[in-house]
Amino acid sequence: MRKLKLIAGMVFRKNFRSFSWWSLVLTPLLAVAIIGGIKWYMNQTHETATVVVVAPQSIGASLHAASNDDVTYKVVPTSKRGQKELKAKDADALLVIPNSGAASAKLYTRDDGNNVSKTAITTTLSGLNTISTAQKLGLSSAQLAQLTKPTRLSSKSVSFKANKMVIASGKSDTLKTILSLAVGALMYVFLLSYGGIISQEIATEKGSRIEESILTAIRASTQFYGKLLGVAALLAVQLGFYAVFAALAWMLRDHVPAISQLINGINWGAIGWPFVLSMLAFFAIGIISYTILAALCGSLVSNQEQAGMALQPVLYLGMIGYFAAINVSSGSGPILKVFSYIPFISPLVMPARFGVDQVGISAVLIAVIINVIFLAGFTWFSARAYRANVLVYSDSGLMNAFKKSLTLSKHTK
Repeated sequence: MRKLKLIAGMVFRKNFRSFSWWSLVLTPLLAVAIIGGIKWYMNQTHETATVVVVAPQSIGASLHAASNDDVTYKVVPTSKRGQKELKAKDADALLVIPNSGAASAKLYTRDDGNNVSKTAITTTLSGLNTISTAQKLGLSSAQLAQLTKPTRLSSKSVSFKANKMVIASGKSDTLKTILSLAVGALMYVFLLSYGGIISQEIATEKGSRIEESILTAIRASTQFYGKLLGVAALLAVQLGFYAVFAALAWMLRDHVPAISQLINGINWGAIGWPFVLSMLAFFAIGIISYTILAALCGSLVSNQEQAGMALQPVLYLGMIGYFAAINVSSGSGPILKVFSYIPFISPLVMPARFGVDQVGISAVLIAVIINVIFLAGFTWFSARAYRANVLVYSDSGLMNAFKKSLTLSKHTK
């Protein structure tokens, strides 16, 4: 146990002091800060557009009453007066409505003025025209209210289980899909980073030929698990940093406008704890699985220059899983269903499918159990293979080195 902690501590301290690990930690925080800052700046610099209106008195009054945070309607008596205000840059657009009503109108926008939404103005004028037409036809207030009453459209997500349509919860699938893809992208960055750390550690030791000296004092399996434990500690510290910053952001949400706008812009009630917990479980399983794979591949190369070769299986499997997760929103085909339960790919695909209600919580639990069982067996196999080939130096490629490793591991006690 003491030697295990010694190896883990050496791996942890070496990488904790490195610039590359701190850049990995700070980059996501910097990205969130930039997004929040941009959103805050856009809200701070947003200016309400001013539209001067030349129209019959009733229409002008209705438009003035329809002013909001995006546009303010200001009634002027003549087009000449409106053009004067445009020239003086006191208005951003001139809206001219003839005496015949709001069925037709002309909008003149200033090139260097604030943005004026033509769609919003058209919608407002259409509503006024409908009211004016109804009044001309002699419709009562009740009939007019019925005519202008908006259509109520309810939307529900459905899934099919045992050839029966089942109504899913009314939570936002879009938000959960975006979140699952964001976590998948973060997982992809993490697996490449931590896979690179452990493969680089092993390849460097093999290339410097110090493994022979290390293994005279420490068993290969102890060294293998120590390196994994050190990398796991680094990951735990990184996630701990994020938890601390998240807690600080939550406490400061009422004092910092940028944080408040970022937090309030997310519909937290549309996510749900089952989805959050499943993502966390698959995130941990995925990072650990890919790190062990990187350690196994790192033991197959002969020197530090080949460390990039050791990351190729991690890179390809991660790409397959992430691109499959991106296509989940387009439908659930047989390939995606199979991918949902295949180790290495499942941690990226299953959360996305769960987010859009293609699968239920029972399927998620089955996938977690499959991944955990595989992870236990794969860890045992990787430790045995590491012990067999950590002192083997071959330049014949990963596949040939892996075949040789399998042969050696059968004769290794």
